[in-house]
Amino acid sequence: MINYNKYLQKGIFYTTYLEKVKNDILEKKPLFEYSELNIKRMERLNKTFHLTEDQAKKLNSLDNNFSILIISEGWCGDASQILPIINAIANELRVEMRIVFRDENEELMEQYLTNSSKSIPIIIIVDTNANKEIAHWGPRPMAGKELLRKHKESKEQYDADVFHIELQKYYNTNKGEDIFNEFIGIL
Repeated sequence: MINYNKYLQKGIFYTTYLEKVKNDILEKKPLFEYSELNIKRMERLNKTFHLTEDQAKKLNSLDNNFSILIISEGWCGDASQILPIINAIANELRVEMRIVFRDENEELMEQYLTNSSKSIPIIIIVDTNANKEIAHWGPRPMAGKELLRKHKESKEQYDADVFHIELQKYYNTNKGEDIFNEFIGIL
């Protein structure tokens, strides 16, 4: 049985996560080139993404007796698009949100594999009183999963570069709408 409360205590706040990613860039840790791009994405979304009145109203009608635990890494492109949205939701709900790093938490990550892969981010809704999972979501919205499926099925016509461009276009045009709707759908 997973001790979710242990991971929540071990986890870091979103602002600390951003600082750690920036430090990894300065120290040129592995994959720092991706983290550089991702920190720019997160900072942009932190400035530009705002919940609509309707979204805030939907959130405020929900029970907020839970915490959010996220498995992530700074080099993950999907995480850079998703974490700012989940952070805005957590702030509106006034719930605790903590982040743990995938590569430092193998035991937890093993419980949330996606088709045998350590895909991230994984967002886990935790009932802290019962120390159990309520629900989880990730590693990307359904439209992103569909783009990945398309890439895996026809790598010659839809190679990795095209997939990443299409995925970024999707995130830029969708502006967090699918992330919001899919996430609150599990609450």
